[in-house]
Parts: sequence; C-alpha cells; structure tokens
Amino acid sequence: MENGKALTAVGTVLFVIMAILLAVGTTSAALFLTYGVLAMAGVLAAILGKKISDREQNR
Repeated sequence: MENGKALTAVGTVLFVIMAILLAVGTTSAALFLTYGVLAMAGVLAAILGKKISDREQNR
C-alpha cells in the first residue's frame, strides 16, 4: 500500500472512531475536548494522505 493511501485510511478510521465516541458522549469536558481534537487530527491526516497520494500518482 502506498504511503498516501495508508495515511488516508488511518486518518479516516481515527475520525470515525472519535466521531462515534463524541456521539456517545461523556461527562468529562476534558475527554470531550480530547475526542474533538483527535477527530480533527483524523480529518487532517486524511486530507494530507490524499495530497500525498495525488503527488505519488503524478510521478
């Protein structure tokens, strides 16, 4: 698997897991914030992976 595709997959999985945890909810504000930050990190990883994948294909 190419690096870009792997990063996109990992970012997508991270986002989905954190989105589920955010939907379930928690009583801790700090934990809720952590889930949100990790969900955004997953989105950024997926976007970065897509950009890397596009560059690898253009070589």
